[in-house]
Amino acid sequence: MKMRSLTAIKPHKYGTRHLTAGEEYEADPRHAVALVAGKKARFADKPARAPQAKAEVVAEEPAAATAQVHAELEPPSIEPEPTSNIDSLRMEATQLGIDVDGRWGVARLAYEIQRAKS
Repeated sequence: MKMRSLTAIKPHKYGTRHLTAGEEYEADPRHAVALVAGKKARFADKPARAPQAKAEVVAEEPAAATAQVHAELEPPSIEPEPTSNIDSLRMEATQLGIDVDGRWGVARLAYEIQRAKS
């Protein structure tokens, strides 16, 4: 059976050995996954990733490029729901004798009002 190389992160016991942080040892794959998931060890044979260098982008016209980027990044304007609309619906529902729940939105209030009127 293939064994996985591990490095202890925290002191723990594996088999009959008491391991301290930094020690390397081998474990069967099933135990290795459990030890890594339990944050007791990490895989030693996993190559360390080197940070990748970011590519530099040179713009010929920085002002025009910046304006174009800002125009692309701006989210579409979404108007928030007017609170007076929901307040008026709540008042109308209360006048109709509906027990209004504070979690209800405009759609639910309109539905309940329409249901009470019919």
